[in-house]
Amino acid sequence: KKIVTVSEELSFARNTKILISIDNVVVYEFLAKPDEEFLVLVAKDSVNATLVYLKNLEKQSKYITQY
Repeated sequence: KKIVTVSEELSFARNTKILISIDNVVVYEFLAKPDEEFLVLVAKDSVNATLVYLKNLEKQSKYITQY
């Protein structure tokens, strides 16, 4: 139901920053390193953070907010 966007930005020196966002809200971001083990761990963390964010959105939609 939501679109997850993965984007890459230039950062300090030769580093790049990876951003994972949903509806223009940054869910997870990290500086990319050429270490494969690091990238695998960060990829797992980013998937978990995205799932937690989506589950929280689903919970919030079930509550009735009265103003």
